[in-house]
Amino acid sequence: SSGFNSAQVKVVSTVMRVALSSQESVMFEDQIVTGPMASPGDSGSLVLDSEGYAVGLLFAGSDSASVVNRIQNVTELLEIDLV
Repeated sequence: SSGFNSAQVKVVSTVMRVALSSQESVMFEDQIVTGPMASPGDSGSLVLDSEGYAVGLLFAGSDSASVVNRIQNVTELLEIDLV
């Protein structure tokens, strides 16, 4: 884990294509894109806004950007509530 990091939101809702192999890819809709803030092993980290509210789960990262699953989509799919 890289500890606490921050980055500016670049895109609020976008579609990401992620390659699973050289012949297969998957589309992820309604993703948040930020500046770079992730290190290897950070996937699944909770992402907070400047007021400390959960906005998503870290999904992927590179030297140029990080991708976050919107927390509303995560909680709906898992049928859970944040308290």
